[in-house]
Amino acid sequence: MKTGIIIIFLLISTFSLSQKTTIPLIDGESCSYRIHYGFITAGKATYVASKKGEEIKIVLQGSSNSITDLFFKIRDKYESRINSRSLLPSYFKRDIIEDNYKINQLYFFNHKNNTVKTQKGEYRIKAKSQDMLSAVFFGRSLNSNFLKRKDPFFINLFIDEENYNMKIRYLGTEVLDTEIGPIRCIKLKPTVIVGRVFSSPDDLTIWVSDDQNHLIIRLEMKILVGSIKADIETAKNIKFPLSISD
Repeated sequence: MKTGIIIIFLLISTFSLSQKTTIPLIDGESCSYRIHYGFITAGKATYVASKKGEEIKIVLQGSSNSITDLFFKIRDKYESRINSRSLLPSYFKRDIIEDNYKINQLYFFNHKNNTVKTQKGEYRIKAKSQDMLSAVFFGRSLNSNFLKRKDPFFINLFIDEENYNMKIRYLGTEVLDTEIGPIRCIKLKPTVIVGRVFSSPDDLTIWVSDDQNHLIIRLEMKILVGSIKADIETAKNIKFPLSISD
């Protein structure tokens, strides 16, 4: 399975297949992140969420800066459309350029039949499967008590024409200094697939805000050629107050 670099830091928020609730966002929510490669600012990523009727549309774009382009050019764009009642995706589009790696994907989900139509054909999926982007927002519907459970939890994903059941562990809480203030966070460790990006299943750690929003605040990941960190820079039109600490 080949997973895009920009989407990785937004992929694993936290999830539950049994909870029936709502995604905590309002029309026009957006966040931006600064991507670091070691001590170097390598690029930015931004997403915008819009709501119309029972459909939520998410568009995520990420790119390397002019300096990083000289060594490793990144131009990634993802779009997902989610039903606000079922919290399941109906449409997913992925267009990425990462150095010499390029991919274009278009998925149409049929959750009644548990199938997905792609350019490569029709595939069977597990019940209540998410795409790479919808999974983030589905996970935000969980409360903090669930995220802090002792036992790991899982999410069904359909990525690169493959089904994947991702495991996520709770590691505790921590206050992080950010551009928008010190934020109390829940620290999580997803198990990732070793391959094009990761060399170990434990190479990814994420922090989400310990509040009703559960925004991703920071991500750190070890990759085959070093390490990458993503930090939140801006958060606009957020539904609930962030867990800003004094």
